[in-house]
Amino acid sequence: MRCHRFGVIIGAWLLFLAAPHQGQAQDFPSRPIRVVIPYSPGSVADVFARIIAQNMQEQWKGSIVVESKSGANGSIAAEEVARAAPDGYTWLLVTTFFTASPALDAKLRWDPVRDFVAIGQICRAPNFFIVPTTLPVKTVAEYVALAKAKPGTLNYSHPGKGSTGHLGFELFKRLAGIDVTGIGYRGYPQMVPDIASGLITSTFLSANQALAQVQSGAIRIIGAINDGRSKYFPDVPTMAEQGFAEAQVTPWFGIVVPAATPLPVVERISKALEAALATAEVQQKLDVAGCEPKSAPLGAFADIIKSDVAVWAKVVKEAGITAD
Repeated sequence: MRCHRFGVIIGAWLLFLAAPHQGQAQDFPSRPIRVVIPYSPGSVADVFARIIAQNMQEQWKGSIVVESKSGANGSIAAEEVARAAPDGYTWLLVTTFFTASPALDAKLRWDPVRDFVAIGQICRAPNFFIVPTTLPVKTVAEYVALAKAKPGTLNYSHPGKGSTGHLGFELFKRLAGIDVTGIGYRGYPQMVPDIASGLITSTFLSANQALAQVQSGAIRIIGAINDGRSKYFPDVPTMAEQGFAEAQVTPWFGIVVPAATPLPVVERISKALEAALATAEVQQKLDVAGCEPKSAPLGAFADIIKSDVAVWAKVVKEAGITAD
């Protein structure tokens, strides 16, 4: 009898502890949500976040505010969100920087696995291998041949240390065995004019950025960095088709929240994100923006994050990139 009473007491106590979190989920959201973007306003990350935010706030009849916090290769935004109250009202939009930072910053004050809970992936944005039309190459093989014939004379640009444009190109360099100088910029808007003019001889660009430059006649696309041929440029062969399968690193975008956010709240956000990605309107808007909608909720997205942390750590080590 005593054991039975003890069990009843424990069960009641557990229900009491769970009740506040269940109540939070039922009432969530009861005030505006903030989505922190680690890049400048108007960036592709900002565009993707706003597409998702618009649909989700309509689902909840609430308000979602998108706020830019650029700097320190995304660490300013990540650290702020990591230290935010774990109540579901502060989100971080993440991409390559999130999983590459641990290998690039020895003094990093946040950890992508320890300090965050994965909500879900939004989309995957294939990159494209770009050269100016003034460079006499039309394929990746021709580019590699030219780089080997003139070691150290070609260059490539990237929008910041730890970006896919940086680490992805370093991975390609290692696989191809070529010497090409990397030049960092503060972002894509600053580097695109130099690509078009021929000052920069190669780079990786997203679909929407590549499309604008292709239409101007200033650049040539020589490879698609995607699992398969991209619907954005279906005639462009992939890196795998051209002998560099290991260089197929496709950037993804997703949402995370601070660690210790109650599971019922996490699940509520995840379900709303999945509902948004299931709508034709959101899919079309992401497609037009150059990001192929591809959901990966909770555990699946957490696995992607853990896997990429290991991938980028290996790339950084093998490329000899020093941590700050």
